[in-house]
Amino acid sequence: MTEDDDLPKASAELESLAAKLASERRQAKIDAEIRRTATSALGGGFRIAVEMLAALAVGTGLGYMADQLFGTLPWFMVAGIFLGFAAGMRNMIRSAERMHAKRDSENDKTG
Repeated sequence: MTEDDDLPKASAELESLAAKLASERRQAKIDAEIRRTATSALGGGFRIAVEMLAALAVGTGLGYMADQLFGTLPWFMVAGIFLGFAAGMRNMIRSAERMHAKRDSENDKTG
């Protein structure tokens, strides 16, 4: 048996290894994209939640300060809670629309 006889066998093994490597690289790329998408969605969710809480806190705080100033405790605070909730909902919807539009534009570029 000579080295020339082993060349076809070695070539077939190399092609098999190259195919396996290409398959693993494709799978790794898909896995990385899934992780990136999940992380991005989680970050967006936390951002929306924090914006909602901040709007409620600001509305409640401003209402409480107005109540202290005018001596009308709970009325301005209740109004501030509702206004803060409305502002938070508005910000939440706007952020969700932005994230949705960004995802759609990324999907248009890739697919």
